[in-house]
Amino acid sequence: MSELRDISTRTIAFARKELYAILRQPRLLATLILGPFLILALFGVGYQQKVDALATVLVAPADSEFIDQLEQESSAFEDRIALIGTVHERSEAVAQLRSGVADVAVIVPDSPIESIRNGERAVFTVLHDQLDPFEQATISLISRTTVDLVNRRLLEELVASGQAESEDVGAVLPAARESATALRKALETADRPTAEAQRRSLARQLDNIEQQTVSTEVLVESIRDQFASESTDSSVVGSLDSLGSLVDGVDPNAVGESLEDEIEEARKIETQLEELSERIADFRSIPPDILVSPFGAQSSVVGSVDLDITSFYAPGVIALLIQHIGITFGGLALVRERALGTSEVFRVSPVHAAQILAGKYIGYMVAIGVVAVALSLLMFGAFGVPLAGDIGSYTIVLLLLALASLGIGFVISGVVASDTQAVNVAMIVLLLSIFFSGFFLSLERLVSWVTVVSWSLPITHAIDSLRDVMFRAEAVELRTLWALGFGSIALFIAGLYALQRRLRAE
Repeated sequence: MSELRDISTRTIAFARKELYAILRQPRLLATLILGPFLILALFGVGYQQKVDALATVLVAPADSEFIDQLEQESSAFEDRIALIGTVHERSEAVAQLRSGVADVAVIVPDSPIESIRNGERAVFTVLHDQLDPFEQATISLISRTTVDLVNRRLLEELVASGQAESEDVGAVLPAARESATALRKALETADRPTAEAQRRSLARQLDNIEQQTVSTEVLVESIRDQFASESTDSSVVGSLDSLGSLVDGVDPNAVGESLEDEIEEARKIETQLEELSERIADFRSIPPDILVSPFGAQSSVVGSVDLDITSFYAPGVIALLIQHIGITFGGLALVRERALGTSEVFRVSPVHAAQILAGKYIGYMVAIGVVAVALSLLMFGAFGVPLAGDIGSYTIVLLLLALASLGIGFVISGVVASDTQAVNVAMIVLLLSIFFSGFFLSLERLVSWVTVVSWSLPITHAIDSLRDVMFRAEAVELRTLWALGFGSIALFIAGLYALQRRLRAE
């Protein structure tokens, strides 16, 4: 019992020693708490989630047939681009890009209408001066969506024109239907002269309808694409060709033959004219923007609270800070003892290496706990970061992360020869954590073999679990408990071995 009390006394003494060392540096403690808070606050205030409209200069010849229309339509794209002027030479646009006056320069094709008539795309070339790959991707995305919008608006105008022209077609169809009905009735009464006259009249009317329809390709293509039927050809041209064949097949003057076949053909003509009228009416009833873009998209997150950019990065910030503090404390702990010469005292004293290490663990865990509580209160209180899950699960993740981070630090401290080396190794771990933990880039963006590095870092498990706990209200995954829990035990054993080896060597 006395021996157990001595062990606990020595262990607590080392914990108290480390706590006093930290408390004697109030600026250090204030920096650990206020520094990350101020950084997160500055990031939250300064980050613009919405991309500003790109200052855009157009490059086109003075006699361009397209530039006036682009300038008139530019208001439709004001959330994407802000037109600041037009120049006639590429070099002028490049100069504005390099001086920062313009964000992008759009080179208008010389003869866009002629290119389209020749069956070729009129390509707009977008120039910019951005080096950042993310900014380059943003400009490319805005360029594509803007061109898509231009194409869509052009199609809407063409469809609207086709709908207007279809009004003339719709006005002629009733007369054609009357002629078809008169043809059928004449055939039913065996009035061959009248039937022949009605057949000729119907043929002329169908020719007239076909001429009006062919004059607007938009009408033909839109009806074909939007109102396809499983049983019949839904295009106007196809329907008119079929009707023409039926009309040509009707022969009221056939000698010695029954007119039943002609009567049946006349009924088919009536039916197809009725269907054609309905299709044209349907086509005219749908707004042009719906015809051009019949489908839309809407996305929502399943099982998560609404997040702004500050809230999303908050778990990563606190996890990154706790890991870095733990690694730094642990990495400098034994190096500092050797620098002060106290390790010589430890070697000849009755204290065991496990007591030294456990005491330092306790002292640093208390200090990290104070920092974690203060940062959490600021994060949830001042920033309003949501905590949808259990506070206990949140605490467990941070506790295991702190233990694992201290373990990494003590292993580093046991193998390096100076505090400079310890700081350098801690900085390397910090860089690995920023780029490979999912803090900055999603792990899904990394190739599979690189994620091995990611999941070897304690912070990767911590960030993944903290986001699930805070934003999805999920429990801590067993994978996280195993990785951080057994990882902490393994790191404690490795740190203990490194400390014992150092004490024996000295």
